[in-house]
Amino acid sequence: MATETKTTQESAIVTVSEETKALVEQKMSDESDEIKQKMGELVELIKRRAELELESAGEMTREAYITAINQAKSTLKKTEDFFAEQEKSLAQKIQDFNNEANQHWESFVADIQKMNNRVDKAIEAAWKNLTETEETKS
Repeated sequence: MATETKTTQESAIVTVSEETKALVEQKMSDESDEIKQKMGELVELIKRRAELELESAGEMTREAYITAINQAKSTLKKTEDFFAEQEKSLAQKIQDFNNEANQHWESFVADIQKMNNRVDKAIEAAWKNLTETEETKS
């Protein structure tokens, strides 16, 4: 009686689909109904296990995909930040270069003006010296 209860409980746990029953009947037509039933249950259990494995693999694949996407986003953000820093640094270097160039230009212009003033004074003195007569010199 304990065996009957156990068999009934096991049979109740695994429901064999019509598709599986037809397959077992086709492949094992010479076997007893009990063997066919057990084979059908075994096939159903294998199918369920395979489905669970596929679902699990699908979840792992989704998780791996999500992880990869998040890593890619993080890498893009870091790259974006890096290029923003580089752009800021380059803009600062360009500004520094422009400031230095302006200082050099202003210094050059000031030197030219000083030299121009000296040349003007020299020309003026030479002209004065050439145009002065002996009488005005004394």
